Amino acid sequence: MKTQASVATHPASGLYSRWRRLGLATLAICFLLVFAAFAMSHPLHDFLEYWTSSHLLLSHKNPYSLPEMFHAQKARGWPESVPLMLVCPPWTLPLLVPLGFARSYALSWLIWMAVLIAALALSSRLLMDIYFDDVRLPEISDTAFHRSLFAFTFYPVLLCLKFAQTAPLILLGLAGFLYFEKRQRPVLAGVLLSLTAVKPQLLFLIWIALAIRSLHRHRWITLVSAAGVIALFSVTALLLDRHVFSQYVELTRSPYLSINPSGITAIVRRLLKGRETYWMQFAPPFFGVAWLAYYWRKHRGHWEWTERMPALVTACVLTTAYGWVFDQAVLVVAVIAIAARYARHEGRLPWNLVMMYTALNCGLMLLMAVPPLTFIPAPVLLVFLLLREQRRTTFREVASA
Repeated sequence: MKTQASVATHPASGLYSRWRRLGLATLAICFLLVFAAFAMSHPLHDFLEYWTSSHLLLSHKNPYSLPEMFHAQKARGWPESVPLMLVCPPWTLPLLVPLGFARSYALSWLIWMAVLIAALALSSRLLMDIYFDDVRLPEISDTAFHRSLFAFTFYPVLLCLKFAQTAPLILLGLAGFLYFEKRQRPVLAGVLLSLTAVKPQLLFLIWIALAIRSLHRHRWITLVSAAGVIALFSVTALLLDRHVFSQYVELTRSPYLSINPSGITAIVRRLLKGRETYWMQFAPPFFGVAWLAYYWRKHRGHWEWTERMPALVTACVLTTAYGWVFDQAVLVVAVIAIAARYARHEGRLPWNLVMMYTALNCGLMLLMAVPPLTFIPAPVLLVFLLLREQRRTTFREVASA
């Protein structure tokens, strides 16, 4: 009887599967059409700075020049009185150079967005495989497709896609580093980690921790391979423009970086508008380094990158000198790790955790009206959850002993 029932329901199951594939294909086509139509409107945002800097570089002009960037962006319809400047170090320029060979702005934007979406999907899949492993929750971690989508549930991820920001590349660097480090492939781990140097101030504690870890174990291959990739990119940038590093230093000494308050101190700087507050940007990193010293002493005897990375990334975001909400896409590491721990212990995601996560995303969307405030909720909530999970783990260990 059981066999006959299965045979009888098989055609209906196959029909449902075919209709489901057809529906997904239709949605994908509609999405691509809307995407292409939006690209034809020549969206500006941060992609404009990548486009103009790469074209200036290949035209043997200064990609860090305020007047030249402003002139190039005005020609593209930039409405503001201050240009969007590329503030990433020169070794990131080779990643942007391909944009300089394209004549079509819309086509370049489409390709750039495809790269970012692919980077996010791959990062999500790698992190879900690392932290969820064999934990299979329906429509969350049961299939490779669902694992590739999980990262897109975090609002800062969607925001960095809206602004066409580079945060997905940094997240891919983190995910790739953890993936290959876990599989004892130090060279590939270092190569992927080099992507995080696109914004070195964002994940500075991880680089310090890697240097200390390398010194502690007398194994330098991961750090050397990461530094080697950065050096290769730097040489490439110098071949394109031998003055590029001095041009970058000149930009950092200009008033441009102090115009927009960012990071955890942004709200204080906004409240003290009209006073000299730029120095506040550089106070949080000192607290970050002090915390890392304590954290390293506590965990150096049993240091596993997959276990330590959620706290490290969260601390980096809290104490970075420069950071915006879309940069918090890197917190996907902590989000997935926390979700996996609860799923592993309880066999599901607790409803209060889901509600908390939903409230966080909704709150971030509402707080976009006051950008400085938007930077605070996500890392603070993750710190709370990480501390609570640590206490629960300690309690279970004591109880089992």
